[in-house]
Order: sequence, then structure tokens, then C-alpha cells
Amino acid sequence: MSESTSFPFLKLPFLAIQNIVHNLSCTEITELSLCSRRSKRLMQSIRHPGLTRIEITIDRLRMYIALLKGLEICSIWSVTKELFSTTDYREDVIDKVSIRILRLGNSNFQIDAPTQPENAIKVLVDHMKDVFKLPLTVMFEPFGLENYRRFLPIFPVCYRLYVYSSDKISEEELQFIKDNVVVEWQAEFYKSKK
Repeated sequence: MSESTSFPFLKLPFLAIQNIVHNLSCTEITELSLCSRRSKRLMQSIRHPGLTRIEITIDRLRMYIALLKGLEICSIWSVTKELFSTTDYREDVIDKVSIRILRLGNSNFQIDAPTQPENAIKVLVDHMKDVFKLPLTVMFEPFGLENYRRFLPIFPVCYRLYVYSSDKISEEELQFIKDNVVVEWQAEFYKSKK
């Protein structure tokens, strides 16, 4: 008798897989969808009840992607611009883009993207949108970011967009953002009176 630690999950009948997936956390579903194209397609074909939206925050101090269930954060992926000081990360390839991920806890992850954080954010957001089919909410503070326009392709279409600016922002820059992002429901633009 051979000893095997693997389980033929993808060979189970669809209803069995669906029942298992409905008992997984959103973090486990995301990680399962990253295993292969086949597992991603399978996760796409299953409805994920309870999850309500994907939320992105991008400003000069922080960048993260969160999966939410109402107001509760189910999974959060922070993007760091500093190289990891540990070797406990794993290398994932999403849509031909290699990203280094460090698991910090059950639902907390850190992505190492020191030179082009916009690429790592975009592939992860696109992947989550494909898998979960959820509306996208974006909180964006462009100023203080080096070349903020490079982040706009991450969310060319979103459900809600909140643009904040603690620095003075010109009407032309605001108009550029409005012209390059399609907002399906709600857009709010806050700018400093300075």
C-alpha cells in the first residue's frame, strides 16, 4: 500500500466540490484559485455567497486589496515597496506576472513589489474579479505617489471610486482621472482647499 498525502480534489463530482468550496474561507478559495488554470476555472464556476466587494486602497503610505463580507475584511493583501527580509515567501505566477507573497496570518498576506507595485496589484485585482465576480470599490489618493497615472489601469472600471487629495490637485488632473476611469455607480472627489 502506497502512502500518499495528496487528495484528488479536482476529480470529485462538481456538487461535492461546490459543497467543499462553500465551507472554505475566501482566503482558501483565493489560494486554491492560484494553484492552476483548471482550479481557477472551477472557482469561477462556483457562486461564493456572502462576499460583497473587493476594495482597493492606494496612497503614498499604503497599498492593499481586501475581500469583504459586509463590513468584515475576509482577506487582505498588502503591497510593500521594500524587499522581504525573510525567505519564507512563496513565488506565484498570476497571468504571467511573477509575484512574491508572504503569508502573515490566516487571512493576511504581504506582496513584495519594490519597483512596480501597480503590476502586482493589477494582476491580483484582475484575478479576484475573475474568480469572485464582485464589485470593485477604490479609495485613491493620487498625490504623493510617484507618477500616480500608472495606477489608473488597475481600475479602468469600478463600482465606486473615492478620490482624495490632501495636496492641491488641479481641475485638469481631476478631469484626467474622470476621463480614464469608468464608474458604474458612485464617484466622489475630495480635494484640499489649499
